[in-house]
Amino acid sequence: MASPEKQHKRVTSDLEDLTILEFEHPDAPKLHVEHEATLKELGPAEDIETVPKSTLVILAETDKLNEEIPEDEQLKRGHNLVASLSDFDFTFSKLKVRKWDPEKMKMYSDYIMEGLEYKKQDTSRVVMLFESPSSSTTESSFHNKGKYRFHDWPPPKSTTSKQILGPCKYASCNGNAFPAFLRQGTPPPGLMEHWAATIPGIADKLPRFVSTIHPEDLVYAYLPVEAIKNHVNDPEVHYHLCGKDAIHLMTQMTTKLLPDTRTSRPCVVKTTHSMGSKGIFIIQNDEDEAEFEKFLKESGEPTFVVTDFVDIDRNVACHLFMHPNGEEVTWFGSNENKRLPDGSFSSDSYLYMEDQDKLKRMQLPFVEEIVQYCSSLGFWGFLGVDVLFNTMGRGYLVDINPRVTGSSPALVVLQKLHQVYNFQVGLFRRTGDIYFYGSSEELMQQVDAYNKENEGKSRVVILSMYEAEPGKVVRMNIGVYGNDMDECKTVLNRFAKPKEST
Repeated sequence: MASPEKQHKRVTSDLEDLTILEFEHPDAPKLHVEHEATLKELGPAEDIETVPKSTLVILAETDKLNEEIPEDEQLKRGHNLVASLSDFDFTFSKLKVRKWDPEKMKMYSDYIMEGLEYKKQDTSRVVMLFESPSSSTTESSFHNKGKYRFHDWPPPKSTTSKQILGPCKYASCNGNAFPAFLRQGTPPPGLMEHWAATIPGIADKLPRFVSTIHPEDLVYAYLPVEAIKNHVNDPEVHYHLCGKDAIHLMTQMTTKLLPDTRTSRPCVVKTTHSMGSKGIFIIQNDEDEAEFEKFLKESGEPTFVVTDFVDIDRNVACHLFMHPNGEEVTWFGSNENKRLPDGSFSSDSYLYMEDQDKLKRMQLPFVEEIVQYCSSLGFWGFLGVDVLFNTMGRGYLVDINPRVTGSSPALVVLQKLHQVYNFQVGLFRRTGDIYFYGSSEELMQQVDAYNKENEGKSRVVILSMYEAEPGKVVRMNIGVYGNDMDECKTVLNRFAKPKEST
């Protein structure tokens, strides 16, 4: 979350301070800065006796709308107008947005089942695959060596984390309509029992697992896999949408594309199919350039894009499901990564129930364009969208992930706990300090004791875990939920201790 002094506070205004505006092109399908539709000023709100109902009407503070502004400022003002319009619950496209309903408890595999049934496809042999393939090591469960290469250089020392942490985390909210692939066949001991005890309503929705994908199986894949024959989505389209070079085809509301790393500095370089935070460089000088050139040579000369550098105030991600009809999405929610004192962003995901509607309105204009583009290519399913906002509130789409994404399960858990206990906040950690120093049995015992002692006030939920060093170190994806974010942070650091504090 942005610090209180940086948050914009909406203030009320008298009618004499407002003006009624309407669109002269009422059937415009979507609002864009460059759209041919224009705004017509009807007059002060206090002088209008009857509000027109045949066209879209908005109330806006218009002190500066009629100012003469330089041409290079017009686009920024246009984006600010779009941002202000997004505060209203008007829909400028055919996209229907439905919130995920904690009462109905539809899980990931339920949505894929419904999508396949809508498309009249066979659902008798479907597998949910939440493990990503690797292009840098053959030790992973799936190796993409040619067609769908992902830039996950350097190779990991061990692929155990890839095989357990991500798949188990997503499987926690997969449901049981279709089984999830897990290389070892079953999750670590005690994990599913923990889910049943800590996530309300999940006991009847615990996942099933398979350790083999057969040639005849239809696979809903986290990312396209060369070894799999039958994908739910066209793997060529899926791979294209995974690329950072596709973003500029979807929207103009993103960072400016640069021809090289020397035209404008600082600039940002991203390998097109990077994994996690790998393959991302900020180029400020020749030393940074040399480091980047070294990376390119060592990693096999991957493709990359160069964009301008934007000073960012807020880092927000949303998580949704795109229905195959292309006109409907289910919104799971949004999380935010806070800026740390050193200027970097925390890897922890901050979840606030009270912010969900506001964050949805902020991100929806970006999501609408993404959904339109993805649907035009026939893609459907889960989607994560990352938008960065500067101090002026202008947003930049910087990443889309056409799959179930990192904090989505944590948002599902918060909404269930909000429904049952009215919890308002959650803090989720999946990278960085994710170590418990002890055995998995000790971890579970301590978490169970904490949850019993704090029933109705706070709860710890482990979405995924495994013993990295048997009996000594546990790696995990863990969330803490309650009503006080500072307390959640204290509890989170108690179980997932920063290494220097041990």
